This record gives sequence, C-alpha cells and structure tokens, in this order.
Amino acid sequence: MNDGIRKIADMLACPQCRGALAQTGADSFSCMACRTVYPVTDGILDMRKSADREKAESVGWSAHWGEEHQGTMFQKFFSFYRTHVFARTVRYFLRRYFPKKGVFLEAGSGTAETSVLVDTYGNDRTLIALDIVFPVLKMCHSVMDVRVCGDGFRLPLRDASIDGIWNLGVMEHFGHEQIDEMIREFRRVLKPKGRIILFWPAKNSIPQKMLKLVEKVINLKKREHRFQFHPDEISQLQSNRQAREIMKKNGFTPLYVDWGLRSLMAFKSVVGEKNQT
Repeated sequence: MNDGIRKIADMLACPQCRGALAQTGADSFSCMACRTVYPVTDGILDMRKSADREKAESVGWSAHWGEEHQGTMFQKFFSFYRTHVFARTVRYFLRRYFPKKGVFLEAGSGTAETSVLVDTYGNDRTLIALDIVFPVLKMCHSVMDVRVCGDGFRLPLRDASIDGIWNLGVMEHFGHEQIDEMIREFRRVLKPKGRIILFWPAKNSIPQKMLKLVEKVINLKKREHRFQFHPDEISQLQSNRQAREIMKKNGFTPLYVDWGLRSLMAFKSVVGEKNQT
C-alpha cells in the first residue's frame, strides 16, 4: 500500500454506511460496521460498488476515457489544452483560495491533467484524485498523491475531514437536483470554512459554442453513432447570479464568480466557502 493512502487512512469512511475503515490486509480496507471490503489495486483504492460502474457507463465517461477515444487527433489537442491553458487557471485559483497546507480533493479528476501545475508547497499539500472510472485513474498524473475510485455523490471520507475540493468540467454533466446533492456532499466532508472551486462551462462559453458547431458539421454525414467531443453538458451555467444562488442554497457563501477570462472563456470559476451553520 502506498504512502499516500496511508497518509489519509484516518480520513476514510465507508461510502455505503459511513462507518470507520480499518486496514485488513496489505492491500485492502474493511468497514468496521457493514464489513464491506475495499481493495487497493495498482495503487488505486477502489471504493465503488457495482451500481457505480453502471453509473459511469450511463453518463458515458468510460467510453470517453477509453484508449480509442483518447487516441484521436481531437483528444490529443484537448490534452495539450488542458495541460497548457486550463492547468494555469487551476493553479491560479488553488493558489489564491486554498491554504498552503492541508488535504485537498479533486472530485472528478479524470487524468488530472488540469492539475499538473498545482503547488504542493514542499509536500505540505496532499492531493487526492477521485473518479468513478477506474481505468482513467491508471493514467492519472503523478502530481496527485492518492488515487481513489469512488462516487462524487457518496464520498468515501469522514465528515469535516478535507480542507478544499475542486473540479473542472464535471458539474455541467448532471441535472440540477444531482448538482445540489453533490455540492451538499462536498459540504459534508469539508472542514469549517473549507472551500470549493468549481470550473464550470457557461451558456455563453465561446469555445463550447465552437465545439458544438464542429460536432454539427461532423454529424451532417450519417454516422452509426452521434459524434461528441465529450458527454452532454446539460447544465451549463446561465449566469454569474445563478452560480451564486447554487452556492447559497447548498450551504456555501459565494466568494467569487468570474467570466472565465483565465480559461479563455471556456469555464466560469466559482468559489464558495462552507457556512458555519
């Protein structure tokens, strides 16, 4: 078992019943309450159940992160864009709004390419990558100290255990009720005054509109399957005001919402701080 997992062992909790976990072997944890066993495979702590695998398939993420899809010319370009544009945006906001010390979770990390420039301040920060798709975590960038396969709606973490949470390009793929549910789950595991930073595409996103136009042109030719750069974005942000309202209704004080200039108008950056009440 790697040092990263050992470092956060006392923060882990069973995602099924929230019971405490105990290391029960060289490569596994077990829930002390419901006795569910969670293996560590290829250095990844797997905290899914069978329904979680189905959820990943239903949203389309398993296919999106598959070798065939990621090997296309388009996805290689996006990989370059993630590491050279989005990564600078992520670094700026994590540097500005997160403390220099603590444990921080990227909830929906994918390959964590957008986090390659995050400052670790001499290992004072512990970075956890969480994703529901197991294979993508095998490709996860080494900047992340811990890799956990799990569900963002049932985080395998104890209450008030994490200093900050962020993600990029995640929230827009869920309905509004699911978004509220996920943000409340983020709030549960955050320490008092802990913060979330959500990089969230907006309706007026110029790059997103350009991608949709390219998709339409490609799909003019009859295809067996509809071409998409990524799974459907069903909940793009309508406005900065909507972002603040989402924060407030789910127990966060909105600290900042921008227009997305640092990401070249691809994402709005939404920052919230956990309320005391």
